[in-house]
Parts: sequence; structure tokens; C-alpha cells
Amino acid sequence: MATIYKPLVVYLLNMDLRETLNLNFFRENGFIRKKCKSCGSYFWTLDEKRELCGDQPCVDFSFIGNPITKKPYTIDEMREEFLSYFESKGHTRIKPYPVVARWRKDIYLTIASIADFQPHVTSGQSKPPANPLVISQPSIRLNDLEEVGVSGKHLTIFEMMGHHAFNSRDNYIYWTEETTRYCHEFLTNRLGIEEKTITYKESIWEGGGNAGPCLEVLSGGLEVATLVFMSLVEDENGDFEIEGKRYSEMPLKVVDTGYGLERLTWVSRGTETIYDVLYPGVIEHIQNASKFAEPRYIYALADHTKCLAFMLGDGIVPSNVKAGYLARLMIRRSLRFMEHIGMNEPLFSLVDLHLRNLKKSFPHLYRARKRIEEILEIETEKYRETLTRGKRFVDKLLEKKKSIDVNSLIELYDAHGIHPEMVRRIAEERGLKIEIPENFDSLVAELHSKEKKGEEEEKIEIPELPETRTLYYEDAYLRKFRATVLWSGEVNGRKAVILDRTAFYPEGGGQPADTGKLLYDGREIKVVDVQKVNGVIIHYTDDIIPRDREVEGVIDWNRRYSLMKHHTATHIINSACRKVLGDHVWQAGSQLDVDMARFDFSHYRSLSSEDIKRIEKVANEIVRKGIDVIKEFLDRSEAEKRYGFILYQGGVPEGRTIRVVRIPDVDVEACGGTHLDNTSEVERIRIVRGERIQDGVDRVVFVAGKENVERMESKEKENLNRIVNKLSKRFVIKEIESDAGYVIQSISRMFSVPADRIERTIDKFLKDLPERARPIESKNVLDACDKLFKLWKKSRKEKKKIPEELINKLIENAEKLGEYRFVILRKPEDTAGYDAMALASELAREEKTIACINDGRGIVFSASEDIDIDLREIARKTGSILGGGGGGKKNLARCGGNKLDRIEKALEEARKMIVSQLIG
Repeated sequence: MATIYKPLVVYLLNMDLRETLNLNFFRENGFIRKKCKSCGSYFWTLDEKRELCGDQPCVDFSFIGNPITKKPYTIDEMREEFLSYFESKGHTRIKPYPVVARWRKDIYLTIASIADFQPHVTSGQSKPPANPLVISQPSIRLNDLEEVGVSGKHLTIFEMMGHHAFNSRDNYIYWTEETTRYCHEFLTNRLGIEEKTITYKESIWEGGGNAGPCLEVLSGGLEVATLVFMSLVEDENGDFEIEGKRYSEMPLKVVDTGYGLERLTWVSRGTETIYDVLYPGVIEHIQNASKFAEPRYIYALADHTKCLAFMLGDGIVPSNVKAGYLARLMIRRSLRFMEHIGMNEPLFSLVDLHLRNLKKSFPHLYRARKRIEEILEIETEKYRETLTRGKRFVDKLLEKKKSIDVNSLIELYDAHGIHPEMVRRIAEERGLKIEIPENFDSLVAELHSKEKKGEEEEKIEIPELPETRTLYYEDAYLRKFRATVLWSGEVNGRKAVILDRTAFYPEGGGQPADTGKLLYDGREIKVVDVQKVNGVIIHYTDDIIPRDREVEGVIDWNRRYSLMKHHTATHIINSACRKVLGDHVWQAGSQLDVDMARFDFSHYRSLSSEDIKRIEKVANEIVRKGIDVIKEFLDRSEAEKRYGFILYQGGVPEGRTIRVVRIPDVDVEACGGTHLDNTSEVERIRIVRGERIQDGVDRVVFVAGKENVERMESKEKENLNRIVNKLSKRFVIKEIESDAGYVIQSISRMFSVPADRIERTIDKFLKDLPERARPIESKNVLDACDKLFKLWKKSRKEKKKIPEELINKLIENAEKLGEYRFVILRKPEDTAGYDAMALASELAREEKTIACINDGRGIVFSASEDIDIDLREIARKTGSILGGGGGGKKNLARCGGNKLDRIEKALEEARKMIVSQLIG
């Protein structure tokens, strides 16, 4: 046992692996250590004549058409062969983790089986779920996308089968000898691979913040397994350096093995490519449904659509950030490939083939079919919209730029969803050449595969003090307490007090800090803010207090209790969202306040009024059930074993022990906030509104507590009454709905405006409607708003239909500027009630015609295509006269500002600039 803790200086500093990997197993079984004549790597072999390491490109595949196992395997058979073998060797079989790495702060996707246990288990902070253990872990890597479908062996989605052992000083499991022996026995005795064809190539492995020596296991020219002896952890002050990173020794010594399930199945079948053995039915379907037989795209589609089955089935919601970005990248890449081969089926048709094939081994993916289908329909529509919008955008961009570099291509893709292929196609139409890196998709995937480091927080320096006793965890209902002052002074220019214990909750997890007062010697010191730094709680106050004084702390209880209601309600709302919308819902953020709170979560479409109504109903049912809220501190590994990774919805806390807040059969999360003891104390929950805050993320804003809800309902009724009064100018409303909040939310969605802009929007709509003799009958407020909106859209449409007689009249009365006709409308009423922009566009269809139109908010400019003039500069200069600015297109622009009393001056200045450009 002691040998595995021997310092690793020799092999790390000199890259000499002989000491660690010079195994008794190799010597006792007649293996020879050789140096590859092609790549220079050292390897172990039983074949004394072998001169090459057995890896590509040193050797070619030798198993194609010549399988190397004793019998052919299916994927399911190979997986079971591996898992059952290691179970027979004392390993506990554990279930695979999701492909979205919810337990990690640094990466978004699960990239290997060891990723399941980094960083908490490998650092010794948490116990492994079993020791030793065996697992077959679905993993996703997007760093070689351009090779998928081309190399014959690259995949984005694969299962890494691994057996892992976690060795500590008091618990030795096994290390290098046993690991290599197990591998050799499995490959030869179980699978029947001829042992002389197997080589063990020495190397160094690093990833996920850890490193160690490894053996790459090769047979038939293919790496089928890697045996890593993880013994180092990244440490900027560490003694050892590997590829520019510094490392120190780990407290644990971890056996990290990775056997390629798909690769082992491939060598057992000997097909031309790995895709032929994995996806024969999917490949056949694609070939039959496509117009062009291009193997690269067919193979890649077969792979990518399986990847999407796992991504979307495990709860990733496509978006422009984090794991959602990577899912959308794969969706759009698949859609492009379908276009390349002329395949017109929905993308879901291919994903569904995988879901059906995976149903037995991964039933949860099949259960998500309906959601996956809906997501892919939405994403396909977004992709098509991007193509339409993108062409116009790229056309405009190429007018200004003759070349576009890689960074600009990445920005175009990230900001606008425009792939370089579209840029290149449009550039070629213009006779321009755009260079695109072959690995562009891999490049952007890599850029978005890891969490970016945030801005460093303000450094807070305080004396070294013991951690503060947290009374708010011992009793969240404690309103007063006694404590001793350990230190008082200034922290970054603010007066502060540190106590030995406190019931004041420090800001964190979306919950604001408590406020209140500290009492001593008849004095009252206000507590205005509370923060926690390395276990020490700092009370920011309006004065300092002498050290060692006894003080009485008094919490602002009304504030705290309202925050407790809102925090517990946030957990309830989270559960209600999952029940109503689906288990893909994942918390994206929350913020509490005394009067209101918000909860942000991943979802693939905007919330409807009905969604909100159902979420609110489910939430209040939970409140009425009066369920106890259980708060407890648990060992991280025990908490994960009991509840899974749903614990980390609010983020991944540090440390071996985590605080878990659980509402049985409702919600469970690692959470450090203050909570009620029972859901009934929340009293009532009212959702004020739901909104889409960014692509892939929805928000519900809500109030909790009887008083807060009643105050909100009263305000909603007042708002609804004002809306009714405005509508009554043109509508007869037979009935006013009782649920004012629901009506206001529905109108907000109908008009696509925030609730506080509904009244102004109604005023605008009413003003734009033509006069009508009789009022319009409506059954209720929503019906009136619906009719108003439709009438307004119809009126707008009619205003955009410019009569030919009006155009003819304006052309006839136009001022002659040499060979050009100049139309100038100095007053808004000169448009005869028609939309100024539509009128200007229509005039631009006439030959050699230029127009300036006062629309009451500024000036609209247009020019026909046969006039060489740039109206954008004219719009900018005239806009400055109006106290604003201007812009638009070369032949259609507008300007505006807040100084409309200068409109005549602006028109004259515009005329002068036009005359100057046209006739000099």
C-alpha cells in the first residue's frame, strides 16, 4: 500500500514512467518494454517481434473484416459483459449519471465516467457512491466535430465504461497491478482477444483538474481502453509541472479507467466504420429518405441525432448560453446536414429512431419523446427564421467589409446564429472569398463547453477570527439573541461589527441580508447589511461597538418573516413549474425581496396565461396541504445518494457537508436560506406575471403571504378598472372578469407589452382607429382587447395600402430638381392618414424620385434605386437638429428627436443637402 504514496517527482519531472508503470504483472507474464520506431512512445507487449506501439497513425486498423473477439457483440451485450465481469470482481454496479453535468461548476457536459466524481469525490470532500464501483457512462465530447462521419471512428456521444477505485491512507482498494490485471483478463478471457495483439502504451493523462500516469490499451490498431492512475491535482503552488500546469499530490489515489463500449463492439464485428455497427437502421432510413448519398453527412447525422436524444432527454433546453448553446449547435448542424443530402423529414424522425432503440437501456429518454419533439419543432422554425434574417444581415455586412476574419465569424454565429457556410455562399455570389476554419464548429463548441470565470469579487480583509456561530440555522424563528463583540472597526470604508454568534442572516443564495439593531449600554446601533466571508459574519452598522461588549441583537422580524415566506414559496414554485411544464425545468436564478420575488428557469417556450394559472394553482395546493419543511445538514455523498442531482438546482455548494432543504414529495435542494417550518405558513401565492427573459429562460414574478397577495390583488383590480374605463370609449363590456391578475397578464401577452404599458397601448390603439358611430359589444374585457387589437392591426394594414391615385398626385405636384422629382410633405396630415414609412417606400418605386415626409415624430426619407445618394448621413444630420439622431438604409431612412418645433428647419436643411448631392 505504501508504494502508491511514494512521491511522484521522478516520472513527472523527467517524464520517465518506468518506475510507476514497470509492473510485476508485465514482468511475471513475459511482457517486454519497447520503444515505438515510429512515434518514440514506450509500450509493453508479449510479441517480441513487434516494433510499433499499435496506435494510429503508427499502424493501420487490422480488425476491419477480421473481428478480434471470440464472438460478435451488440452494444447491450458488450455493456452487460463488462459490468457483470467487474461485479464478479467485487465492484458495485451504479447507474449512469445525466449527460448534463449538474454537479459541476466548471463544465456543462459529462465527458467521461471520472467526470461523475470530480471534483468532490476525487478531492476527498465526499465519499464515492461505492468503492470500488463499475459504471457505463454516456458521455459527450464536441471537440472533434469535423472528424465525425469522416474518420470512421469519431463519435460525439459514446458510453465510457469504467471501473474505479478510490484509495486513501486508511482504505486501500487496488492500484496499478490489479487494474492492469483486470483489464488484461477481461480482454482476453472474457472477450477472447489474442493477448499478443494487445499493447500497453505509456503516457501521461490530465483532465478536469487532475493528472497521473496512464496506460493506453491497444488492439487491432485501435485504442480500446485507457488505464489512468490519478494522483495529482492542479495547484498553482504545486511542485510538479505538466504541459504548463502545476500540480501537487492528491489526498486520494484514484483508479480511473475508460473502456470504449462502442469501440469494443466495433472490433467484435469488424465493420467498415464504427457507425455501421452502431446505427445500421438509422443509416438505412437516412439513405432512403435523402436525395444525395454523401456518407460523411449520413454518418454524422446518425451520430448527432443520438447525441440530441441524450441532450434533450436529460433535460437540456436549447438556448444561447451554456449547455443550451451546445444543444442548439448540434441541432443546427444536423439541420444543415439534412439540407446537404436533400432530406425533407422533420429532425425528430431521426431522433425518434434512437429513442426507440434506446428504450430498453435508457427508458427515461423515451418518456421525454413528446417534449423532445416539441423542442425540435420550435428549434427548426427558429433555424429557418435565422436563415431568412441572416441573408439580409450578411448582405448588409458584405457591403461594408470585403473580408471577415475568424473572430468575426464566431461573433456572427454567437450573436446572430449565422453559420460561416451562409457567409461563404453569399460572399461567393459577390465574387468574394471567405476563409473558414475546417474545425469551426469544434472551435465554437470548445469556447462554450466550460464555465467562464466571473469577475473577481471585492477583496474583504478582516482579522483572523473563529467562524461565527449561525443561530439562524439553529432556530430560524429567533428574533432576539445575546452575543459578544469579537471585533469592530472599518471594512473597506464601512463600519462593521463581528460577533461570536448571530441570528442575522447574511446575503446569499438570492436572499437579501437581514437588518435590525444591536443594543448595548442603552445605545441602539443599526444593522444595515450582513455579509459572510470565509465563515465569519460581518454586520455593517452605523457605528462601531467596543470589543468584548455583550450586545443584544434584534432582527427586523417582519422583514425576515416575509423573506422566509418568499424563499419557501420559491421552492414551491419550482416544484409547481416542474409538475406543470415537465422535469426539464431547472432553476436559472432567483431573487427575493420583502414584497415580491422572482424565479427564473429553463424552458423551451414562453409561458402562456394558462401555464401561469396552472402553476399558481399547483403551488397553492402545496401551501394548503401544510407539509413540513425539513432542514438538515448531510454528508454530500449521502445527500446525493438519497436525492440525486436535483439538489443542485440553486447551484453547487462547496464542502463535504451541505445543508438540504426538503419539502417531502415536493422539492429538495441544497440551500443555505432561511425557511418556514411548514408550507401552510406561506398562506397564499400569487403569480404577478410570467415573462421570457432570454432565449431558453422564463421568469415568474410572484408574491407570497396573505397581506402581500391581498395588496397585489387590490392593485390589480384598480389597474383593471382603469383599463375598463379606457375601453368603454369604444366598447360595451357586458361582464368584467373576477380574476384581475389573470386578465392583465393575458392582455400583456396579447399586446406584447409589459403590464405597466397596457393603458398607454390602449390609448394608442384607440387613437389610430377610424371613427365609428356605434360602440362595439364585447362579452368581457379580454374579448374587448382582442377586438381592439384586431381592429388596430386591420387599420394599420389599410394605412399601409397606399392608393395609386395618391402616389400619382404626389408625383404630379413634386418639385423638379433637374431630372429628379422631389416630394416634400411638411405636415403629418399631408400623408392623408397613411403610414409615412409605407408611403415613402411606395414613392421610392417611382423612377428618379426622392421624398421627405414629416410623420409627426420626425422625418422619413426615401429615394428610388436609380438615384445614387446615401440618405443615412442626411438622416443623421437632420436628426441632430431635432435633438436626436437618425439612420436606416442607404435608400430608406428616418430621423427623430425631442425638439419637433424645429421640424421646418430640419426639412429645409434636408432639402439643401439633397439639392447639393443631386445637382451640385
